[in-house]
Amino acid sequence: MIRAIMLLAIVVILIAAARSFLPQETSLVGSGAALAFGFVLLAALQSGTIFASLRLPRLTGYLMCGFIAGPSCFNFVTEGMVHDLKLVNGVAIGLIALSAGGELSFRRLRPRFRAILSVGAVSIVIAILCISSACFLLSSRLPFMDGMSTFHRFVVSLTMGVVLSALSPAVTLAIVAETGSSGPISETILGIVIMADLAIVFTFAGANALANAVFGAVGGGSGGGFVELMIHIFGSIGVGSVLGLVLAFYLKKIAQRVALFVFGICFLCAEAGTRLHLDPLLMCLVAGLFLENATSIEGAKLVHDIESASMPVFAVFFAVAGAGLHWDILKRVLVVAVILAVVRAIALVVGSHIGMALGKVPAFHRKIIPYGTISQSGVAIGLCILLAKHFAGWGEQAATCLLGAVMINELIGPVLFRNALMRSGEAGRRQAVAGAH
Repeated sequence: MIRAIMLLAIVVILIAAARSFLPQETSLVGSGAALAFGFVLLAALQSGTIFASLRLPRLTGYLMCGFIAGPSCFNFVTEGMVHDLKLVNGVAIGLIALSAGGELSFRRLRPRFRAILSVGAVSIVIAILCISSACFLLSSRLPFMDGMSTFHRFVVSLTMGVVLSALSPAVTLAIVAETGSSGPISETILGIVIMADLAIVFTFAGANALANAVFGAVGGGSGGGFVELMIHIFGSIGVGSVLGLVLAFYLKKIAQRVALFVFGICFLCAEAGTRLHLDPLLMCLVAGLFLENATSIEGAKLVHDIESASMPVFAVFFAVAGAGLHWDILKRVLVVAVILAVVRAIALVVGSHIGMALGKVPAFHRKIIPYGTISQSGVAIGLCILLAKHFAGWGEQAATCLLGAVMINELIGPVLFRNALMRSGEAGRRQAVAGAH
């Protein structure tokens, strides 16, 4: 730990000296992006080591490193640099999704399908109802709902409830990999999170269509939002299936430099997502599911082959996410954000327990599984961005409020989940990433 602190201090001194020679905002064609990537990678890895020594998730260390180095604090990594590193985010999301799909064997999960479906369905429904109700009751404290009718407030609250109910496959898989967890609890949680988030995406499509119908003339939205979202979803699924075929062919016929080829595929997905308005997470998730369940290739083996190479990309990904946590946004909506985060956590825990009872989940598993639903990350942030984009009248302010709650869940959720996995007895059953366990 002492060595990691000293190395982190050296890296900070170097970046402070180097930044003094750079303009405030830089672009990808200059040296700023390369400097930011190198600093974020080195600083995040050392921060992760420090947090692991304190028995906290490395992921939380990455997030805090990005937050402190980002625009909200010391501004070593400027807004321009954060924007330049978005491509790394796309690659990391692709790797995370591909790994998640490769870990989900329908054959192994078949005995737990009832538990996964019941927990996911009940917890998400209860979360949407409770968060929407909380937003409606807090509407007098939310300036963007001033002057709205009761029905309009109901629609806005429902949309916010759907967005804030999203879970986080990225964080879940990262913590499972970090702790080296393997077993029925880990697999069940991963299945719940992925299935629930897919359901949230479709539910958001419905809520978005309703809000478009109600606010189209006021907020500038259009009925095309629903069609656009459906094309986005099913187009991503179709492209993901093709990528699964490409990966299967490469792994069977060539099987050389697998990690490099997978990184190339994820880079392609990130670029396609930007240019064709497709979802890298959904594309790579479908590709991983295809490999594991429709071919003779073991998805888990592919995950193991790329795991160590993925770790630096994950560190940069979560550090950049931390740099995107803006304190000026959080402090404006702190009270409402905390209330919504607490309501969400209680709703998900209660819903999980009801779902586990219906799904006949073993008693010991019931003590662990709810903690896997608290974290939030990319999906919730993406839905907030869509909300702000589609509804100019109130969407941006609603998204700001929701992002405050997402920030809280992003910081607290991984800690709770890691501690729960350590108590489960499944941590360390397979090799942990970067010796985290």
